[in-house]
Formats: sequence, C-alpha cells, structure tokens
Amino acid sequence: MDYSVKTHKGKRKNNQDFAGVFINQSNLLLALLADGLGGHRAGDIASEMAVSQLGHLWEQTSFTGEDSSTVQKWLDDKINGENKRIYELSNKYPDLEGMGTTLVASVVLDDEILLSNIGDSRAYTYKEEQLEQITEDHSFVSELQRKGELTDEEARNHYNRNALTRSLGVKGRVLVDFFRVKKSSLMTIMLNSDGLTNVLGKEEIIQILADEKTTLDSKSQTLVQLAVDNEGSDNITVLLINFKNRNALDDLTQNKVGEE
Repeated sequence: MDYSVKTHKGKRKNNQDFAGVFINQSNLLLALLADGLGGHRAGDIASEMAVSQLGHLWEQTSFTGEDSSTVQKWLDDKINGENKRIYELSNKYPDLEGMGTTLVASVVLDDEILLSNIGDSRAYTYKEEQLEQITEDHSFVSELQRKGELTDEEARNHYNRNALTRSLGVKGRVLVDFFRVKKSSLMTIMLNSDGLTNVLGKEEIIQILADEKTTLDSKSQTLVQLAVDNEGSDNITVLLINFKNRNALDDLTQNKVGEE
C-alpha cells in the first residue's frame, strides 16, 4: 500500500484545505481531508483542527482490520466531537465566527475500505480506467440533482452551487454518511476537495491515474498542477491511496451505511 498527499492554494490568498494520513497502534491507516469554510483565517483553522485532532486520537487507538463496526462508531462519535468543538470556538472568538469545514475520511480495513463524509469533499475509487464517485455531496445543488430537479449543466452554473447542506461546525449533532468498498487488487482511492473536480473532468482524471509509468506521488502532483493550470480559483487538495497486492479481493462492490 502506498499513499500521497498534495495541495495548492490555487488563486486564493491562503489555503483552507488540510489533509493527513495517520497510523494507529495496530498499523491501521486513516486518511483525512478537510476543506475549511469561513472568512479570514477561520476556515483553515477549522480544517486543521478537524484533521489534526481526529488523526491524533486515531494514533492512540488499537483497532484492528476486523473491527469495522467499532471503527465506524468511533468515527461517528469523534467527528461529532469535533463538530461541537469547532462550533463552540466559533461562538467564543469573534474572528472565528461562522467557521466550519467539510470532511472526507477513509479507513483501510482487512477486506474493505470504510469511507465517510460531510459536505462536498469527495471519495472516489479507480480501477482499470473506471473512476467512480462513492460519496454523495451535501450541497444545495446536489440535493436538487438527486431529486431530478437540476441537470448537471444547470448545477455547474447555479448561483447557489457552493452552498452546503451539511458541514462540521454546526449546532447539535451532524449526520455522517458512511460507505463500504470491498478492497481490490491494484485499486486506488482518491480523496479530494472540490477545487479539483470543479475544474477537472472525469476523463482528465482517469488519464492521469491510468499512467502506469508514473509514481503515485507524481500522479497526485500532476492532478493538482493540472487543476491550477485550468484556472482553478479554489484551493486544490488530492490524497491518493493505492493497493498493489494482487492477492487482494478482486470484486469491487459498494453500499451506503449508517443512515437513519
């Protein structure tokens, strides 16, 4: 297994994205990516708080690759803990008022990948030139798209396309979506902020991920740089995880879990 994280501020004055990879006491990997919300420095503080604190807590755990349900419960609890902490700080300090963040996470278990998200940062799977979005965006236009009230073209040009329906930093508990993807040989997991997929099309991403002559680090760097070159106005962050074990399960299935 290999991983790579790359980020760029794009045309923004500062980078409010934050991402990291953390290993627990049983060598279990947790990947986290957050896209901060709020003016001044509030957004970057919220995203760094969420990723750093969750990662620190993860490193103290001893979950094994068989503890799927326990890990999901732990993530839901700790993410909601960060939601409360960010909300309380935003109300305590005037310069942090209204801060929040998206979050997408991936835990590599024995036979499957557990993915979770809040907001519009995404998780994809890539294998054999097939790129599939696993998470669902929690945004105003995405909700309308799922109801069939907006086309893809209308969504891209909608005046309210950046409005989120869920994020960390809101009052009360936040509903975390969970997904399970069966591990597969030579599969790549891609976590990204919307700064990437707002400017790069599916075929452009596939072309980069399909290049077997380049390293994973080169692929993540190329994705970010291409987004910058395509006049990306937002922060751009990509986190790639690659499975090279040919003895892994070959079937790729997904199902959404954790909704009430």
